Amino acid sequence: MEIRHLRYFLMVASELHFSRAATRLGISVPTLSNAIRALEGMLGAQLFRRKTKSVVSLTHVGRRFLGEAQATIQQLEQAELVGRRAARGEAGSITLGYALSACCSGLISAALIHFRETHPEVTVHIRHIETSPQFKAIVDGSLDVGVMRMPRRYPSGLAGFVIDSEPFKLVLPTGHPLAKRQQISAQALTKEPLIAAPLEMEPGFWGNLVSVSATSRPLNIVQTASDAITVLTLVAAGVGIGVVSGSLSRISIPGVVYRDLIGAPREANLAVVYRRNEASPVINAFVKSLQKDFWRGSTPR
Repeated sequence: MEIRHLRYFLMVASELHFSRAATRLGISVPTLSNAIRALEGMLGAQLFRRKTKSVVSLTHVGRRFLGEAQATIQQLEQAELVGRRAARGEAGSITLGYALSACCSGLISAALIHFRETHPEVTVHIRHIETSPQFKAIVDGSLDVGVMRMPRRYPSGLAGFVIDSEPFKLVLPTGHPLAKRQQISAQALTKEPLIAAPLEMEPGFWGNLVSVSATSRPLNIVQTASDAITVLTLVAAGVGIGVVSGSLSRISIPGVVYRDLIGAPREANLAVVYRRNEASPVINAFVKSLQKDFWRGSTPR
C-alpha cells in the first residue's frame, strides 16, 4: 500500500464521484479506478458501492477505513512539516552551556527571548558550566553551544566569537583596608592574597589575571575555587581577595564589596563557542541569531 492509494481514497470519499475526484487529483478516471481497485484488493474488501459509473457511496468497511486513512495522512503531513522545519532550523532542541557572568549580564535571557520569538518550535535547554568543562562538553556533544570567558585559543574543531566585553572588578571582604576606596590600582593585586579558579579550569582567566595585575611580579594565589560563587564565599570568609568580571558585582553576598580596578589593560570578554563544522540546522540557526544580535569585533574564528 502506498500513500497515493490513501490520498486517492480520501478524495473519492470526499467527492463521492470518480470523475470529480480524478479532476481534483489531476489524473484520469481509469487511473483512479485502477488505484481504488488495487487498494480494495489489498484490503480484501470493497470500499465503495457504485451507484452509477461515477457516483459512489462508502460501504461499512469504507467508513471504518476512512477515519484511519485521514489520521494517517494527517500524521504524515505533520511529520513532513516537522521535518521541513527542522531542516530550516525552525524546530528541534539545543543544549546551551553558560558561565555565570553570562547570566548575570543579562545576555542569556536576552538571547533566549529573541530566539524564542523567531523560533518558537525550538526548545533551548540551559546548563551552568564553567569555561574549561564547556569545551569538552561541546566536543563530545553533551553541549551544543557555550557562552564562556573567551579562551586564549579555541580547541581543535571549535570556533567562536566575542559577544560582550566588560571591566574586571575587585571583590574584597567588607573589613579590608582597600574597601574604603572606590577605585583600586591593579598593581595592588601583587600585594594581596588572591583567590582564583584553578589554571586547568580557566587558563584564559589566568592570562587575564596576570595581565590585569599589570606587573611582572608573581601573584600570591592562596586558594583556588571552581566557580565564581565559591570565590565570593571565600572572600567573604576573609581568605583573600578576588577578581571577577563586572557583571558578577550584581550578586549580593553578605561580607563582600566590589570595587573598580584602574590601570587594568584588559577587559573580561564573553564568547560564544560552537563546533566548527556543525551539521545541525537548528544549532546553526541559534549561533547565527547570537552572532546577529551580539557579535562584537573581528570575524569569528
